[in-house]
Amino acid sequence: MKKPTNKGETKMAVANALYKVGDTYTTQKSKLTGVIKEIVPTDKNTVRVKLDINGSTRWTTWKQK
Repeated sequence: MKKPTNKGETKMAVANALYKVGDTYTTQKSKLTGVIKEIVPTDKNTVRVKLDINGSTRWTTWKQK
């Protein structure tokens, strides 16, 4: 994951993929798929991702392992 630079970051790197606002993302635990609406770094190893899933908003957390 790239180092967060500020709140409201528009990109995040996961493994070999680079995600940005507007991309489709599938959550790891619940396997829900939605469109990324916002990416918010919370610290150097954690990112909050706001998804639009069929018109509903869902926040998920991605943690670097």
